[in-house]
Amino acid sequence: MRPICLPAFLALASLTLFAGPVYAGGIGLVTTAGLHGDRVYSYEVDVNGVSTQMAPENQMNPDLGGGLEIVLGDKDLKVMGIFRGYYLQDQPQQEPQNGPVFNIRDTTRDLGVITAGLQWGVLGEPDALQLTVVGTLGSGVFTDDFTGYALGEAGVGGTWMAARRVQVAASVVGGIRYRKRVFPTTNAYLGIRYLFD
Repeated sequence: MRPICLPAFLALASLTLFAGPVYAGGIGLVTTAGLHGDRVYSYEVDVNGVSTQMAPENQMNPDLGGGLEIVLGDKDLKVMGIFRGYYLQDQPQQEPQNGPVFNIRDTTRDLGVITAGLQWGVLGEPDALQLTVVGTLGSGVFTDDFTGYALGEAGVGGTWMAARRVQVAASVVGGIRYRKRVFPTTNAYLGIRYLFD
């Protein structure tokens, strides 16, 4: 570490010793499952061994995962911030129907996804049963094959206070993945949160 950075590092680190208790927000576990768009390519080979690429085939293939969720804001507010970091596994692509030779991913793909967004309560009360609208932006950034993507989702959901500090949250969203082109995606999320306030 360069000497000029050491005092700044020590000053920032010492702030954690004097930080006050947390009075709002929460932490939880979240699971997800859904479908995402894929494009696969197939080829036709003539008698001379020359291959011709056929029209690409678009598919909707499943994905599933789970991870952590951080909630920002007072539990009595109708608008809360949501930050998610979770592991996602894309299932293998399907064989295309329009060519005898094809190039597909026939194994699962492991991803690390990070998203942030807002949850708005539109009907009901935050401390009971509530209908919500959810929107998030993020990215599939940690991939084992360098196929990261941008992600945007929006949809509807609901929250229910199962106990004074325990909230169950569910949502169904649609959105897009963007990597070289736009692919549709649809997912369901189910989680349980421990709220600090």
